[in-house]
Amino acid sequence: MRQYCSVCQYPLTTCVCSVIRRVKSPVSISIIQHPKEVMHAKNTARLITLCLENTSVVVSSNNDQMTSLKRRCETLPTALLYPCSHSHSWEQTTASGPPLSHLVVLDGSWRQAFGLWQQHAWLQTLPAYHFSSAPSSDYAIRHTGNRHHVSTLEAVAYALSSRFQTDVSPLYRLQARMQEFWQGPPEHRR
Repeated sequence: MRQYCSVCQYPLTTCVCSVIRRVKSPVSISIIQHPKEVMHAKNTARLITLCLENTSVVVSSNNDQMTSLKRRCETLPTALLYPCSHSHSWEQTTASGPPLSHLVVLDGSWRQAFGLWQQHAWLQTLPAYHFSSAPSSDYAIRHTGNRHHVSTLEAVAYALSSRFQTDVSPLYRLQARMQEFWQGPPEHRR
């Protein structure tokens, strides 16, 4: 039987704990995760919680957690990272944007994220932001033809570094370490 690390939840042979460094986040972060993403070995939402303080993952199928998150979004200055038709450029609003204390991020494939956004209509009422000049992705273990489609970890890291000048290098190191161990099929690599 395979043994798992009690901290990072990866198998002991692929444990990433040696590169975990805690980072203080200037805002609280809530990651709404599609249920199909929860058990994925390449789950970058899990990596974010290992590094960033004040971060939580809410599985979208958990109605109690979603109701609690909705209430939280109603009481805190919140932004949603999601490129919808009414979203604004994150980069163009970083210097003069409204005060922000809570960031919501959708975790899943593009299709899954769109489904979450449609299913939970209250998300559509949040101020939404997209990246106009996101850096190229270093996340190589997923299907996409677009270098500017970033992992959830990369989206959170870019949001924090570009608006709050947070040193997010521990997040990138953790993602790189996880990818070193990836043994999935070659067709899953970019």
